[in-house]
Amino acid sequence: MIDSHSHTMYSKHAEGTVDDLVCAAISAGIEVLTITDHAPFPVDSDNRLLETELDRYFEDIEQARQNFRGRIQILSGLEFDYMPGTDEYNRNLQSRYDIDFAIGSIHYVRLSTGELVRVWDLPRLADPDFVDHYFDNMEGLLSCGLFDAVGHADTLLRGVQANVVDQRFERLLPLFREYDISFELNASGLRKSSFDPCSGAKIAGLWSYPSLGLLPKLISHHTSFTIGADAHTPRDVGAGIQEMLNVLQPAGLHTVSYYERRRRVDVPVNRLRPDASTRKPIA
Repeated sequence: MIDSHSHTMYSKHAEGTVDDLVCAAISAGIEVLTITDHAPFPVDSDNRLLETELDRYFEDIEQARQNFRGRIQILSGLEFDYMPGTDEYNRNLQSRYDIDFAIGSIHYVRLSTGELVRVWDLPRLADPDFVDHYFDNMEGLLSCGLFDAVGHADTLLRGVQANVVDQRFERLLPLFREYDISFELNASGLRKSSFDPCSGAKIAGLWSYPSLGLLPKLISHHTSFTIGADAHTPRDVGAGIQEMLNVLQPAGLHTVSYYERRRRVDVPVNRLRPDASTRKPIA
C-alpha cells in the first residue's frame, strides 16, 4: 500500500512528529510513505514549514529512514503552493534540496478585486470570479514544469457542482500528459464536509472528491495518478485509500504511481492492499 501525501507538526496545523507518522503508517500496513509537509511560501506562514526549519525537517526524515530501515520505505517530499508569479520562489526552494516528490497545490486564489480567498472558504467556492481564477491558476500550475503531481485538484467539489468542475477541467486534460504531471487521488475527500448552497449548511459524510466523473476522462488522456490520505494527524495515515480504490478500480483505474528521486514508479492497482502482517503496535 502507498500513501504519497502526509503531514507532520512541521505544517503547524497538523499533529505528530515524523516518527509518529511513520509508526502509524507501519501499523496501517503502508509500505511506501511519502512525507509532504507544506513548503515555505510568502502567503500564510502560520500553516507551513519556515525556511529556517527545512534542514531539520529533512534531517528528521533521514533519521526515520535509518530507524525504520527494512520495515517501510520512507520518501521525502514537500507540498508546494502555487499562485501566479511564484515560480521563481518555488524553483529556488527545490534547487536547495534533493527531494523525492514535489506536489503542487492551490490553496489561495486572488480575485479580480485583489481579495484572497482560500479553498476551504466553502461558501465562496462557487463564486464565478473564484472559479475563473482557480482554473486559470490550475493551468499555470500544470504547465510550469515544477511539480510531479497536482494535489487535490478537484477540491472545489466541496462547494461547486460536479458538472461545473468536470466541464472546467476539459481544456486542461491534455496538459497532464503534455507536462508529465500526475493527478492526485486524495482520500481526504472522504473525511471532509461539503457545502450545500441551498441550505447554507455544511454536510458531512459525503464523497467530496476525487471526481468520479472526471476519472474516466483523465484515463482516456493517459494521465498518471498518485494517491494519498493527506493525513494531518497520525491516526489518518492511509485513511480512506483502500475504500477509494474499491470505488475507482471498477471505474477504470488500473495503475497508480509514487515518486522516488523525482522519477515516477508505476504500480498496478491490484497490488495495492494494506500489508496485514505489519499491522501491529510499534513498541
